[in-house]
Amino acid sequence: MNINESLKKAAILLKEISYTDPYTESKNILSFLLKKDTSYLFAHSDQELSPEILNKYFDIINKRKEGYPLQYIYGYTEFFGRNFIVNRNVLIPRQDTEVSIENIIKVIRIENKKSFLDIGTGSGAVSITINLETNIKTVACDISKDALKVAKENAAKLKADVYFIQSDLFENINDKFDIIYSNPPYIESGVIDTLQAEVKEHEPILALDGGEDGLFFYRKIIENAPTFLNANGFLIFEIGYNQGEEVSRLMKNRFDTKIIKDLNNLDRVIIGKMRG
Repeated sequence: MNINESLKKAAILLKEISYTDPYTESKNILSFLLKKDTSYLFAHSDQELSPEILNKYFDIINKRKEGYPLQYIYGYTEFFGRNFIVNRNVLIPRQDTEVSIENIIKVIRIENKKSFLDIGTGSGAVSITINLETNIKTVACDISKDALKVAKENAAKLKADVYFIQSDLFENINDKFDIIYSNPPYIESGVIDTLQAEVKEHEPILALDGGEDGLFFYRKIIENAPTFLNANGFLIFEIGYNQGEEVSRLMKNRFDTKIIKDLNNLDRVIIGKMRG
């Protein structure tokens, strides 16, 4: 089977998937396997593929047909210009979270902050990126040993200086910080089943389920964060598109808050500066 025939067959297999463009994805997967860009596929469309490549190719296509995320298949994803190892033990970093990165960096530089805690670090994408971009003292925690293993691998690969702790929120945290950040699970429990298959069936539910109203972890972190923040410290959250007002309300007793929108003009980040 040649390149052109393989692409056509793969696109047919993927045609019923609602969350991707079958032909584009078919090309990208084959490019990944051949280690060639997509222009090569057009220029060599009649090239016969080896049985080994064909087997690998259609194995991936069939996994995608069942909703298996491409990032887990590849074993990595790109975030803020760097490649991060990912597997089923960690949530796949989203481009939307780069809004968090940009605003955390602004706070660090404008406010001259020296220490940073990332709660629920997952793959370590945020804590590692912040450390590499600013050289701030960085600590990251997660309840999952398996997630921390991935985060440590990423830190070693990217040469980031991040100290990782297994902790259920603040349980094993002893220091104080200038900035505490979290992108906690914030999807309402009742909504999980409505998510697309590649999310609900393959990404860790532990990193998705935010309780009945999606705010369980925000409440816990907001309640305890002042104990672990230095004077004039900041509590920064990534939030769901409809959670800005509610999370701001939860923070109002101790924090002055500002909501940051993403490129789609949806609420994405809350920056809270602690009073007193």
